[in-house]
Amino acid sequence: MDNSEGRSLKNPYPFEVRILRLRAQEAIHTNSDEHEGGQAVALRPDIGGRMGNQNRPLDGQRAVLRSAPLLTRGLLLALVGLLGCAPAGPGSQRPSAADGNAAPSPSRPLVVVVKVEPATLSARTFQQAGAGLHFSKRLFNALPALVDDRAIPRPQLLETLPQLNTDTWRVLPDGRMETTYQLKPGLTWHDGQPLTSDDFVFSWQLYSAPDLAQANQPPFHAMEDLVAIDPLRFTIHWKALYPDAGAISARDRELPALPRRVLGPALDQVGNIGPEVIASHSFWTRDYIGLGPYRLERWEPGSQLEAARFDGHVLGPAKIERILLRFSSDANVVTANILAGQIHAATDSAIAQFPEALEREWSLRKAGTIINWPNAWRHASFQLRPEFVNPRAILDPRVRRALAHAIDRQALSEAVYGGVALFADSMIWSRSEWGDALDGSISTYPYDLLRADVLMRDSGFVKGPDGVYVGPDGPLSTEIATSEGADNVPELLIMADGLRKVGIDARERVVPSAQAQDIQVRSTFPGMAISNTNMGEPAMIGFVAENIPGPDNRWRGGNRGGWSTPEYDRLASAFNRTLDRGERTQLVRQMLRIYADELPAVPMYFRAQPFAHVIELRGPGIAAPESSVNWNIYDWEFR
Repeated sequence: MDNSEGRSLKNPYPFEVRILRLRAQEAIHTNSDEHEGGQAVALRPDIGGRMGNQNRPLDGQRAVLRSAPLLTRGLLLALVGLLGCAPAGPGSQRPSAADGNAAPSPSRPLVVVVKVEPATLSARTFQQAGAGLHFSKRLFNALPALVDDRAIPRPQLLETLPQLNTDTWRVLPDGRMETTYQLKPGLTWHDGQPLTSDDFVFSWQLYSAPDLAQANQPPFHAMEDLVAIDPLRFTIHWKALYPDAGAISARDRELPALPRRVLGPALDQVGNIGPEVIASHSFWTRDYIGLGPYRLERWEPGSQLEAARFDGHVLGPAKIERILLRFSSDANVVTANILAGQIHAATDSAIAQFPEALEREWSLRKAGTIINWPNAWRHASFQLRPEFVNPRAILDPRVRRALAHAIDRQALSEAVYGGVALFADSMIWSRSEWGDALDGSISTYPYDLLRADVLMRDSGFVKGPDGVYVGPDGPLSTEIATSEGADNVPELLIMADGLRKVGIDARERVVPSAQAQDIQVRSTFPGMAISNTNMGEPAMIGFVAENIPGPDNRWRGGNRGGWSTPEYDRLASAFNRTLDRGERTQLVRQMLRIYADELPAVPMYFRAQPFAHVIELRGPGIAAPESSVNWNIYDWEFR
């Protein structure tokens, strides 16, 4: 899209996914025939995202404004030394052989750090996370299909995927459908019990139970029933057309199997005891039984998970025998530990969005790789529910548009993200599944203070003697919230300061990490809240009214600001019931127009999640937003 209105952003090139090959392969295997060059891999979309300076140097000789000082090389080495003498704690523990240059051995565990301790290990949860937890879900789970690095679903638990207009996927004259699935033979759960079609029957029964607030979520909202044909085959009868019926494994739309023998007695008690008997069951956490490449062996709350290779994994035993998954919200401690060789990888927000210190040190030592995986949409939601909103002026779309024009995303990118943020005009990235829906008919909100002032005056606001906008209810004062994080806090401080300079009394609020997964806390903010969500279709569908969190649905749903527009809901419903790709693209375009006009949230960036790993680890690579970096973790190995 053209962003010619207002101030243009630096460098119109949209994005570059950079795989930083920071250690020459020949330095490890001088005679290896697998040498790879050190070239960056670039994906450069032409619509739907723009970025700042792409050619950032690796030598650290760049002046970057930060709210907190970056660790210099000397400070990092000093911190590493202190950590080596200090007792191990969460996020700073290490295996007994902590030398990062030690020769790999068959029993060498992979040590990975994530920012937030998972609330559950399941592929689909009753405790919605407030932080992205992609790594742990892939470790312990397998689904009907595995979405690969190109976002293509491959049969995983299934022999083959149903194909439209065959006996496996029939569209009936009355608009309903039938799809039939066949499991691969001989599959077992982590506890050795066989996987059967009844495990999918039970999953449907549990997730569609009215008391458990999942029945209105995809794919359950479109299902009439699920019946077992025999131990390896089952059929889903659909009450409406459902385009994702072939794989039933897309993120936030998956149909995972569940063991009836474990959860069946609890489901029988929901009517008498209530939904907590399911939601609080130990199955989801310390007693988890899954189908993925690793099984849970031990959980130390607040510290780490220990995972052991599952020899019965459908795609074969993983090459790495054990994984230690540790939790730490201190990005500086994680950086020091990975440089010291105490951990092998950091992901899921464990390191800074722009890890300059780690990047600089690895470039000097030629010791690691940083993969920037675009997987999240960062935006600032407006509170639109009258019972929570303050100030009420935010309910006026003109005020929301003015605030969008007043946010200097280029300044935020340069200050926090090294000038390389991928700017977003909606939740759809041009190189993602629905990028071809983007065109010039969808409104955008570049940094433009003159346009912001016009919109504020049209809304009844004028600037007072102190430069703050004043309206019928007094000065425009609003809270802006974000979750605790190495990049989040500087971003919030700079954004609020910029809004104050243009006449908006912005007040900062930081949500502690301990509350990061409390969706009720994160849904009842009064003004604006900055957060991430899955980019693309899940975010787009997340804005329908039925996804507004509240006590009736146990605070589930991504529509945290409570936006509700009947026409958007109608289009989303049609999108979910349309099989033709071209018609679905038109529906996406219409939804984006309504979103951009109503503006329930200010689009900021498509956030590339950094995945940092030591050079000895082979297997991680860039992946499509619909997949994950560790989609193929069963094939990872030390070299």
